[in-house]
Amino acid sequence: MREFFKIQLFKNLSLAYIAVVLFLAVIVLVNQDIIYEIILRTLSLPLLLILYYLVSPQRSLWYIMALFFASISNVLFVFNDSLLLNYGLFAFLLFRVITIYLVLKATKKKSVFAIFVGSIFFLFPLLYFIALTQDSLGQSFYISLVNVILVSLLGGISLSNYLLEEGFKHTWLLLSTLLFAFLVFLFVIQKYYLFIPVFQPIRVLVLMAAHYFFMIYRVIHEKEEQHHFLAKPQ
Repeated sequence: MREFFKIQLFKNLSLAYIAVVLFLAVIVLVNQDIIYEIILRTLSLPLLLILYYLVSPQRSLWYIMALFFASISNVLFVFNDSLLLNYGLFAFLLFRVITIYLVLKATKKKSVFAIFVGSIFFLFPLLYFIALTQDSLGQSFYISLVNVILVSLLGGISLSNYLLEEGFKHTWLLLSTLLFAFLVFLFVIQKYYLFIPVFQPIRVLVLMAAHYFFMIYRVIHEKEEQHHFLAKPQ
């Protein structure tokens, strides 16, 4: 499906999306005002949803719901209030559950052993990083722990798909999962070791890249499904 990237509509819309997100990120970096960060977080995922809606051949309702929950969590994570943080983590938990469901549904070769080994590869470093934040997270620690486990599970599935199945889409899925895992590392560094204002827009950009790569994975899968359906004898 490499020809997917040659489609002019996709290229134009992707460039527009990337340009807007980068522009907003620069504004956040220059002004260092929470209002601008809220604007960046509020607009970024709805813009991605519009991009998905325009280029997708199927427009999965499940994926649209996942982006909706991700948008809620993206905004709530700006605030330091523990209640809002809990709501944000719960919304992100729903996003993660739906994405795992979508990936499992799209996986042709399911190997429990490969998924388990791949999940362990992600789980131990992520558990170590999230354990460092236990005191500051308070009641949010346990839902954060569940999120880490789900990210690790998605990592195991992504790695298993990359190794066992052929397809360009699995590269994008694995890249997306690695970036989601990297966000945990950035969170811990900023929270415990060194707070640098530039980390704020960087975290958002990494998050948007992770979402964008997953969207590419999703659209390529949908185009493959459409191609297989049309190829079947009627």
